[in-house]
Amino acid sequence: MATFNKVQRKKGLGIQAIVRKKGYKPIKRTFDTKGEAKYWAQEQEALIYAKKYKDPRLAEKVSLGEALDKYSCYAPVTSGKAASTLDREKTSKGHLKRLLGEDTPLSEIATPTAAKYQESRLTEGSSASSIRQEICMLSKMYRVARTEWGLPVENPVDDLKRLAPPPGRERFLTEAEAITLLEETKNTTSKIFYPYILLLMHTGMRAGEAARLQVGKVDFKKRTIIIEETKSGIPRKIPLTMRVTEVLEKLPTYKDGYYFLQPHHRKAKTTILAPGSIFRSAWVRLWKRLDAKAADKTNNPDFISIEYLKIHDIRHYGERY
Repeated sequence: MATFNKVQRKKGLGIQAIVRKKGYKPIKRTFDTKGEAKYWAQEQEALIYAKKYKDPRLAEKVSLGEALDKYSCYAPVTSGKAASTLDREKTSKGHLKRLLGEDTPLSEIATPTAAKYQESRLTEGSSASSIRQEICMLSKMYRVARTEWGLPVENPVDDLKRLAPPPGRERFLTEAEAITLLEETKNTTSKIFYPYILLLMHTGMRAGEAARLQVGKVDFKKRTIIIEETKSGIPRKIPLTMRVTEVLEKLPTYKDGYYFLQPHHRKAKTTILAPGSIFRSAWVRLWKRLDAKAADKTNNPDFISIEYLKIHDIRHYGERY
C-alpha cells in the first residue's frame, strides 16, 4: 500500500511516497510531482509482489567480519587458488577488519570509507601493492555478496580512486653481472644453490615453481618442464636450455623425487607457502660475499659491483648465460 504526503523542502513543496507492506521496511522517496511519486511507488510494489525486491535491512544485519569470513571459505572463490594466495588474503582480511571494523554493517561502508582506509594504510607505511590487494579483496567480496548471496549492497570500491601500481623493475643483468653471479653461487656449501639459480635465470620460472620441481615434471629428451601448480592455475610447458638440462641430469634428487625440497621442508608452513624461502639465507650470504669482493680492490681489482636483486627478480632478467 502506498501513501503520498506533501513535504516542505528547501527548494519548495514535494510529494513524499511511502510504500508499506507487512514484513518489509517502509520505503520512502520524495519527488517534485505526484505523478512521479505514483510511478515510483507502483514500481516498488511490483518488485515486492514479484519477490524481486531486496530489503535493505538484509545488508544492515550482515557485518563486514561475517561477510569476509564467508568469502574466505566460499568454494567458488577459493577453488584453484594457491596456498600462498589464500595466506595473503588472510592477511588482507585482518587489515580490513581492523581498520573498517569487523562489526560494521555492510550497508554502512561507502566510497569515502574505502578512501579513508587507503589513507590509513599508507600512513602505517604499507606498500601500494599491498593496499591494492586489500582493496581488490574488498571489492570482490561486495560483488559476490550482491550477485551470488543476494544482498542489496553497493560496491564501495566502484567509484574509488585506487592507488597507482608501483613501477615495474626495468634493470636487466648484463652478461658480465650474470656470469659473475652464477660463478659465485658455485662457491657455496650448498650443492643445489647453483642449479636452482641457473634454473631461474634460464627458464623464467617463479621462485616457488622452481623450488617445487620434481623429476616426473622434467622431460630430458624434449628438454621441457611441465609446471602444474601455477599462479594462474593453468599448467604450462617451459623449454630448457642445454646447460640447464645437463645440470639437472647430474643433480641427485631426494627419495620422493624432489630436486630441492627435502621432506621436512614440505611440512613447514613457511616453505609450503613460499618454497623458494629455503634459499633465502644462502642468497643473503652470496650478496655479502659479492659486496665484500667488489669493495676489496687490492685483492680483486677487476671484480665488478652488482646492484642488489631479490632472488625472485632473477626470473625477470631474460638474458640466458
